[in-house]
Amino acid sequence: MKKHTILGSLALVLGLMAAGASFAEDTESSATEPKTSLGKEVRAKIANMTPEDRKAFFADRKAKWDSMTPEQRAAFKDAIRSPIAGMSKEEREAFRAEMKEKFDKMTPEDKAKMKDHMEHRAERMEHRAERMEHRAERMEHRAERMEHHAERPGK
Repeated sequence: MKKHTILGSLALVLGLMAAGASFAEDTESSATEPKTSLGKEVRAKIANMTPEDRKAFFADRKAKWDSMTPEQRAAFKDAIRSPIAGMSKEEREAFRAEMKEKFDKMTPEDKAKMKDHMEHRAERMEHRAERMEHRAERMEHRAERMEHHAERPGK
């Protein structure tokens, strides 16, 4: 696993942890409040769901994600990252400081748990990439067999 991939994943987890921390604060959404960010809206919606609704919601999200092409997934990821990418240097520094503060407040057990989770996630991503490569090779081989079979006379 490349070091920059792990660091990038760690940064993503810290961002998600920040979202999780604010998730606990945003337990209700109100129609009278001004428009908030999409992330806050979704977190508030999820917070107000029953466990069964939440399970169905995430199953639906997973199905949508699985049906996306790699280009669609990249565009979706870019849309999520764009708020950070669109920040000024000062805003990014403030965001990083806030994330660092939240990370520093974590217990050693939580930090170890997060590290284990990130390592496990990295292993899963690597395994998935290997599976996808293997599938692509199988499909290529299958196409070659079908061409060969179609070229045979009398078939």
